[in-house]
Amino acid sequence: MAKKRKHYDDDDGRTIVDMNVDGMPWYQPNRDKNKKVDDEDRPTRKERFAMIRAWFAAYAPRIFAVFVGFGLTIGLLVCWLNGWFIK
Repeated sequence: MAKKRKHYDDDDGRTIVDMNVDGMPWYQPNRDKNKKVDDEDRPTRKERFAMIRAWFAAYAPRIFAVFVGFGLTIGLLVCWLNGWFIK
């Protein structure tokens, strides 16, 4: 009885990592490594700006929290070193 191969709906057949590694049985040393990237794989200008905007939206609260934390720390150090908390 032949084994049935699993079929994944999200598999479109693209290779993510180059598996042409020295020592593997399918290694081809003369294979063209400088293959041109298809234009359809590159993001458009609109998609690129959407990715940048999403990155800022995701990391802005974290960056803001770090700046606020540093500001509070520096403010407390200035007050402590100037003796404003001592009566």
